[in-house]
Amino acid sequence: MQEAHAVLQPYVPLVAQLTGKDTTLDRIVPLMELLGNPQDDLKIIHIAGTSGKTSTAYYMAALLQAASSRVGLTVSPHIDSVTERVQINGRAMTDDDFCTQLGIFLDIVEQLKQPPSYFELLYAFSVWVFARQQVDYAVIETGMGGLYDATNVATRPDKICVITDIGFDHMSVLGTSLADITKQKIGIVHQYNETFMYQQTSEVMTTIEKWVSDHHAPLTVTTQEIEATTSEQAAMLMPDYQKRNWLLARRVYQYIAERDGLPELSTELLQATQRLQVPARMDVKQIGQKTLIMDGAHNLQKMTAFLDSFRQQYRGTKPVVLVAFKAGKEFEPVIPLLSALASRIIITTFETTQDILAHSMDPNVLKQAFMDYSHEVAVDVIADNHEAYQELLKAEGATAVITGSFYLLAQIRNNEHIV
Repeated sequence: MQEAHAVLQPYVPLVAQLTGKDTTLDRIVPLMELLGNPQDDLKIIHIAGTSGKTSTAYYMAALLQAASSRVGLTVSPHIDSVTERVQINGRAMTDDDFCTQLGIFLDIVEQLKQPPSYFELLYAFSVWVFARQQVDYAVIETGMGGLYDATNVATRPDKICVITDIGFDHMSVLGTSLADITKQKIGIVHQYNETFMYQQTSEVMTTIEKWVSDHHAPLTVTTQEIEATTSEQAAMLMPDYQKRNWLLARRVYQYIAERDGLPELSTELLQATQRLQVPARMDVKQIGQKTLIMDGAHNLQKMTAFLDSFRQQYRGTKPVVLVAFKAGKEFEPVIPLLSALASRIIITTFETTQDILAHSMDPNVLKQAFMDYSHEVAVDVIADNHEAYQELLKAEGATAVITGSFYLLAQIRNNEHIV
């Protein structure tokens, strides 16, 4: 795996050339053609949105697997291992299989005149593997946006699209208005693609309704309340925002089951899918005497959802919070939320070369933002995230939270061997 990571690293800087609202699919299309367009051989469920798309993808795959289907799942960013990018029936590829298949794949890719970015490469790899493994369904999460996302080479008319909650994120790339951001997300919908989503704001719905109309794409709009009343199994004690994602996935499964003749799932099977732990989403670990909750809540929408669920399960608890945000993130809206939650805030840093060359924002700028908002919560900067994590474990109180960037969570979970 060390060799695999080394081989993949040269593809990381290339993402900068493909990131931005004026980009096209000009790089990924030749790659997929070279591979024989494996996406055209797959029944795809394509998921885009601002919040909840990874969890929805995991639940979607689990529901289809519960129906005895062979299911491929690709998500990003990965948390614990790059092999998470290529999952079949709920399991990431083994290290040996990943390296063997990657070697074969890269021999093909070397024929390209222009190499792909890291994200494009791993997306193409996952789809190539799914086609070779003859999965019944491929559940695909977009990377960023949708319209110009590498995953958007999947255009079969029978593709199913799922749009999760849309809000403000990646504004420097996707646009500064909800209408602009929505146009990027809904861009995954092609001619005749069945599309599912929850009712959202009028600005979001107006943009979506025009797009699906122009593409003759049937649109199913529902609400969490409607889905909860039609699914008695949804009464489990799931975190509220995960229940929301599960219910949407369940609605899509019902459509697929009717279309493709899949079985109605028993209560036992449905509840088994609800118990699925999505990595770094309300992810609870016991570390010695400390209950550690990890959640990659890196924007206002995600943080609001996380805190609602946290307060439901840990009513009255004021945890110590370890946090870092990626440079360029719109962090200001979450300052009041974390200030109200925490008994103490520890700010740290990270650097990663996963999908992009990413690093955390200046921790002292983040500290100043907390101090400008309130002096009621102690705020410390410990730049080294290993030292910050050790301080978190030593801090007073039985409960601790790590939140902010998924890249922080991935770095800490790997460096500290949190499993």
